[in-house]
Amino acid sequence: MPARLRSSGLDEAPLVLHALGVPSLRRGGRPVALSLQRGFALLAYLAFEAGPVPREHLAALLWPDAEAAQARTRLRRLVYALDEAAGARLLSSDGDSLALVPGSVEADAPDFARFARRAVAAESLAADVLAQAHDWLERARRPLLEGLLFGSATFDDWLKAASIEHERLLARLLERVIDACTRRGEFAAAQDLAERLIALDPWREPSYVLLMQLHAFQGHSAGVEAVYARCADVLRAEFGIRPGPQTESAYVRMTEDLQRLRSNRIDRPEVRFADGPAGAIAYTVLGSGERTLVVSPGFVCHIELALEHPPLRAFVEALAGRFQVVLFDRRGIGLSERLRAASTPAALAQDIAAILDDAGVRRAWLFGSSEGGWARCGWPSIARSASAACACSARSRAAPRRPTTRGPCPPRPTTSGCSGSSRAGAARSAWRPSRRASSTTRPCARGGPASCATPCRRAAWRRSCAACATPTCAVSSTASACPRS
Repeated sequence: MPARLRSSGLDEAPLVLHALGVPSLRRGGRPVALSLQRGFALLAYLAFEAGPVPREHLAALLWPDAEAAQARTRLRRLVYALDEAAGARLLSSDGDSLALVPGSVEADAPDFARFARRAVAAESLAADVLAQAHDWLERARRPLLEGLLFGSATFDDWLKAASIEHERLLARLLERVIDACTRRGEFAAAQDLAERLIALDPWREPSYVLLMQLHAFQGHSAGVEAVYARCADVLRAEFGIRPGPQTESAYVRMTEDLQRLRSNRIDRPEVRFADGPAGAIAYTVLGSGERTLVVSPGFVCHIELALEHPPLRAFVEALAGRFQVVLFDRRGIGLSERLRAASTPAALAQDIAAILDDAGVRRAWLFGSSEGGWARCGWPSIARSASAACACSARSRAAPRRPTTRGPCPPRPTTSGCSGSSRAGAARSAWRPSRRASSTTRPCARGGPASCATPCRRAAWRRSCAACATPTCAVSSTASACPRS
């Protein structure tokens, strides 16, 4: 061996073999030049075997068409070339066998296999292990020894078998991480990983079942239907068959469970219409409590689409357990009659009074959400029509308080006190919304889609904004009123 070669590489950083993707060598973060494809193949094979391998077997693996003596000579020259490129001895000879010098070479593919087996066998994944799993999943998605071809069918067979085992481990780790993300409520990340699992093998039906379950956990019946149809299309296009009985039974079970959940929820009566001063106001009544709670909505509202959003539906269901809840669409928005008149606090109060009269309610509580809190400014006009108990408003805890008034703002009411004092009434009479608060030309204002935290909530906002025309976007003709039930 040349004198410039060290007996081992332990005094320096080990040589790192990147076998995931296009193979390469690095030491201490710097690339190590190696143009011999058989050199990468030999290092990868020995890294996977993790033990002495007979020279005769290695020679036949790398040069299957050469004579035995010639193949052994080429193997010996290849070992010298590897030592020369690394500047250290990488391979040790044990009789008639070769092995990697312990600690001289680190390979990412065997490291991934060891990590994946431990993670799959673990009872639960801690936060640090889950972070490592995400990192490995990003690296392991690349093919094993990509582009390594040198005319050896024997090596190609071994590489194909190793790639199949690698993909199986990757699939099992993906399933394990998807389960961990689902338990943590990280459905968006779990769905992305499920899509990656399907991309590994587009004809593997359990992957589609797993994605259907993720949609079912979130109550997305349309998502379950879409994934099943996608699975059926792929199988029909490739094999001319339909999904197997297990996939079909899982789809039927999820669909029936979602339908049962919807049927067990509160009944939604047909939408009613109250004659307001400026047109028909759409409203609906949910629950059968002794007390009535009127929910005054914000600048975007649609009583039918709103109840399709799971978090809001759950909130209304909880209220309906104690109250008779009245939901309505403000004038010019949602199902109410399209108008050109601007919605002011006084107009909102008049609309609520019309709804209470139409519903035969004499006493009600008011819950103002977002701009729906304007209604409390016109509370005396509501009290003349129906004896009002109390008014309260809701604001997102994460939303900063911003000045939106020109005059003195009424004191913020509490759930324990009534907002009907004389001083508060005087303040309300002087309150007027600013241009910023009353503008209807910015549908993505604070609290809109840009600040929504989840894809589900963003989708709900997009649907609501598309279906709820604001007064400035109303149709030109206001002669036709909404039909009455």
